[in-house]
Amino acid sequence: MALNGWTRLRTRVGIGGVAIAGIIAAALLFILVNVVHEAAPAQVNTARGKQFPCTVLNVFDGDGPIACSEKDQEGKQVVVRLRGIEAREQDNKCPRADLCPAASGEEAKAALTRLAVGRLQCTSFGPSYTRVNASCLTPTGADLSCEMVRTGTAVRWPEYDPEGRLKHCLPAARPATSGAR
Repeated sequence: MALNGWTRLRTRVGIGGVAIAGIIAAALLFILVNVVHEAAPAQVNTARGKQFPCTVLNVFDGDGPIACSEKDQEGKQVVVRLRGIEAREQDNKCPRADLCPAASGEEAKAALTRLAVGRLQCTSFGPSYTRVNASCLTPTGADLSCEMVRTGTAVRWPEYDPEGRLKHCLPAARPATSGAR
């Protein structure tokens, strides 16, 4: 009499072995499904007035853009431009002379990179070119724009802070430096 595959397996490893193999297979399937689900970027609503998470992937310069792992309503990567501040560009240029912080572009990017870690909680003020104009809080509740002003690596841009949210964010005293910027 020929034994089918199930009977052969059961006699070879026993019912306990088959049960353990089934449990392991189910656990591996569960892990795989969760990894695939977590790997897919979350879709968030970045419309004006909406709050959304931003899991930071990259910082370009001192006032953004900050690349987030999340996707917007149209499936595009969320990129944040911090509301109400201006920092030097990477090449140290200031687009507006009246909004030019003393800190270099490199210093501004380094400061924002240190501050913008993990998952931010942002509030949208609407689009800014291909980005979202937003204020963002760190996981500890610190306002990124305010912290950048406090470090002296960015200045408040009144036109984009009409509510005066950043008026109380005074820059810390910076030590005198020699050399041109």
